[in-house]
Amino acid sequence: MKNSVLYLLESKLNINIKGHNIERFIKRLKNNNIEILNIIYISADEINIKVYKKDYDKVIKLKTIYEIEIIDYYGLIKTKNNLLSNKYIIIFILISLIGLYLITSLIFEVDVVTSDSKMENILINELKEYGIKRYRFKKNYMELQDIKNKLLSNHKEELEWIEIENVGTKYIIRYEPRIKNKINDDTPFRHIIAKKDGIIRDMNISSGQIIKEIDSYVRKGDIIVSGYISLNSNVKDTVSSKGNVYAETWYKVTIKYPYKYKEIKETGNSKEVLVIQLLNKDVELFNFNKYKTKKDENKTILKNNILPFKLVKQKQKETIVIDENNSEEELIEKAINVSINKMEEKLKKGEYVKDYKILNKTKHSDSITLNIFFNVVEDITEYMEIQQYIEEEKEIE
Repeated sequence: MKNSVLYLLESKLNINIKGHNIERFIKRLKNNNIEILNIIYISADEINIKVYKKDYDKVIKLKTIYEIEIIDYYGLIKTKNNLLSNKYIIIFILISLIGLYLITSLIFEVDVVTSDSKMENILINELKEYGIKRYRFKKNYMELQDIKNKLLSNHKEELEWIEIENVGTKYIIRYEPRIKNKINDDTPFRHIIAKKDGIIRDMNISSGQIIKEIDSYVRKGDIIVSGYISLNSNVKDTVSSKGNVYAETWYKVTIKYPYKYKEIKETGNSKEVLVIQLLNKDVELFNFNKYKTKKDENKTILKNNILPFKLVKQKQKETIVIDENNSEEELIEKAINVSINKMEEKLKKGEYVKDYKILNKTKHSDSITLNIFFNVVEDITEYMEIQQYIEEEKEIE
């Protein structure tokens, strides 16, 4: 028996036959190995039969006194005839879809969400250098990540984080400015105190009298640089202490990491693609930068009820497949790297992870839990206003 798909694809004809002694003609067809796929008796002298197109010439040779007329087509030949009769409509639809695809793949607006016009101009100009500007094709997820990292690297002092979001044909750029120590201009006299416990490892002081030396231990709230300038235990002047103090601080992190780990994550990047679906195959049109892995949603534009053929608009969402099968050594190394990366994400310029030590590890059947002790050098600078001196100074006046 023929494969059902091949049967649908093979060209067939529906033929009307008129003449006397129809049964005799049917026997002649069968004796000449002409397969009759279907037969409908209309009258004693008229029938409709369905045969393969390849047998049609044989039927014509045997017809003699009979009248034969093709009344319908099936399979590929019908599809071909339909395509030819509707070719201008199909060409118009294809051109429209290609135009739609090109339009939806272009960026028509870049919007930086900010009230800081200076930073807006800086970001707009830099984004243009990286190809993010009007009438350019959209970037993929990895390209956008690379651009974000470059912007953060170029503006470490100004940007805490930045996000580039694709909404339709528009890029929306949002960012968080880096928060700096605020100084109360109404009270210029101040001390530098410790924001947390630690061992001082470095100082960069431009104003004030240093009280604590490098390698000394300080507790939260201790004065490190005084706004009082003293000589022989007497206060000679009061200033606004300025500078940064870096101290070694400590963190304890607990992380659980599995031996086997598999996850499919959406990257947030998506696009619309025209796809021809034929049998079990998808042929993507004009998609020159395909996702390695993706989730997709299909919307049918054109289909054939006989042939396994469809033209669909496919919304593709890019995914990343994380598939790990770790040994104990690999697992511990990855767990440490994840912990270090998370720690470094919180650090600012001049801050760094100095050292770490695994305090203990607990093995489970499917994972390992690590307790990690981190030594981090970070900025512990905090300011304390000198209110009392100002009051005393007013009393003297």
